Amino acid sequence: MKYLLILSLLLSGLFGFGQKPANNPIDMELSLLVNRKMQYEKWLDMAQRSRSTLYTTKKDSVYQLYMGMIKTVKSCPKVYLTHINKAIKAGKVEYDGPERIEYNYFNPGPLPFDSDLYFLSRLEAYKVIKRSLFEKNESQLPERTELYIKKGGKGRGFPIPILPPRDKKDTIWGGDQEIH
Repeated sequence: MKYLLILSLLLSGLFGFGQKPANNPIDMELSLLVNRKMQYEKWLDMAQRSRSTLYTTKKDSVYQLYMGMIKTVKSCPKVYLTHINKAIKAGKVEYDGPERIEYNYFNPGPLPFDSDLYFLSRLEAYKVIKRSLFEKNESQLPERTELYIKKGGKGRGFPIPILPPRDKKDTIWGGDQEIH
């Protein structure tokens, strides 16, 4: 009887060891901050393209959530900055989810694009948060990644042309030929 009790405790303990620990709430909140930044950019883009007040209302609502999250993070450096510094020192973020997160909003389409321009690793996102909110004391996260800017990106479109520039003489509208 004693052996059955010990065996059952050992077997039940083995199943518990195989489970991953839950994500740290601080990691989840920092991911939410980056997500709210990207959502704000999405609704801003949609509001600029459309005359509908629905998009403007949604943009304003998401902006308030985004700014509230920034205020929360900046007001508790002992919690957030300490956690970010630990992750940077360890060289990784212990998070049970995708390694890379969307940082820049982009309008997905059929055209090929370089995902490195729009996605960051969680560790890189933590470095951006630390640099912009705590070291530079900025009011928002930078709109674009450093790689995006280095590649010449401006605005919300693709930073580099997808197709090579065409020579006018290779088209029916250019060159010295007239079309009758």
